[in-house]
Amino acid sequence: MKFLHLSDLHIGKKVNGISMIEEQKFVLQQSIELIKKEDVSFVLVAGDVFDRAIPSIEAMDVFGSFLSELNSLNVNTYIISGNHDNMERLAYLSDLLHKSNIFISKPFIGEVECCSFENFNIYLLPYLYPALIRKYFPDEKIESYNDAFSLIIKNTKIDNKKINILLSHQFVVSSNAPILSESEQKSVGGVDEIDYKIFKKFDYIALGHLHCPQKVGLDKIRYAGSILKYSFSEINQKKSFCIVDCKSKDDIQIKLFPIFQKHDMKEYKGYIDDFLSKDFYSEINKDDYIHFTLLDDNVIDAKAKLSLIYPNIMLLDFDNNFTRNLNTSFDIELKKQKTLVEHFFDFYSLQSELEIDENKKQIVIETYNSIREDKCAQ
Repeated sequence: MKFLHLSDLHIGKKVNGISMIEEQKFVLQQSIELIKKEDVSFVLVAGDVFDRAIPSIEAMDVFGSFLSELNSLNVNTYIISGNHDNMERLAYLSDLLHKSNIFISKPFIGEVECCSFENFNIYLLPYLYPALIRKYFPDEKIESYNDAFSLIIKNTKIDNKKINILLSHQFVVSSNAPILSESEQKSVGGVDEIDYKIFKKFDYIALGHLHCPQKVGLDKIRYAGSILKYSFSEINQKKSFCIVDCKSKDDIQIKLFPIFQKHDMKEYKGYIDDFLSKDFYSEINKDDYIHFTLLDDNVIDAKAKLSLIYPNIMLLDFDNNFTRNLNTSFDIELKKQKTLVEHFFDFYSLQSELEIDENKKQIVIETYNSIREDKCAQ
């Protein structure tokens, strides 16, 4: 039996002010065609369905149409909320949608929701903060995301006679550094990292959160990646549809199919006269989303001139004597700035006349991250 692993749809997202909704429709339709061609039985959506907690009507319509098409194909769909989604809003009408074979994770109440489908158990674990998890395990010591999720998995019953799949939207890591996009920053001290080994008892772990498709430690623990390039830090990433063929618990094969965007993302650096020449623009797709960096010292109305040929300019920068001097000055000032945690270390040294040791530094970092996490959870 085959299933499609998707994540990070971010329906409704704008990139540099340009709506991605038409691109998203185009890619979601690609997935429908692939589902038909590959005879896929069910679909997993591992979080960040929408780009905002309160999505636009247009974004909701796009996702609703996608679910309707899946339902018309008699394909089961399993969905969890990500950090960009609102857990409660996404779960609205979830009981009613069950009748249409659409299963959306409900707000977490201390245990992982499990859905059974033929020989599969599919566990829905939405994006969570340790602050929420602590409420349900008051007697347990939870100091990090890893502590919290280790506890959840430990208390999740697994039927080893079935193929067990987990959907999760978290920052899962192995010994190899993950591939991150510009919007994906590691927290101070790595407090949000979760060791991939805690999930090993599942047969497949469908992850969302990171935009670059990649495995984590094992082939069966995998980020599907975002369905589109959502920043210029992702232009070299190969977006793909991940189809998993589960013949048995011991025979699980993964195949990646390339995703094609209506308009690709490209970056070009050079002089404006070159970009305005037919020799240049006749060789490229003028409708791509483009980031131009101009080397000219002085150009009047550069964007207006370029937009006559390139309608989807997302970014326009200059790299010349003036901007290089400006950037150097700015970098010097930036290096003088410190984080809030570093200011606390300085304050401690000033008050105690002692350098703060590494153990105390770690306590400060964990406390700071915990405060930020609690505020985000409210």
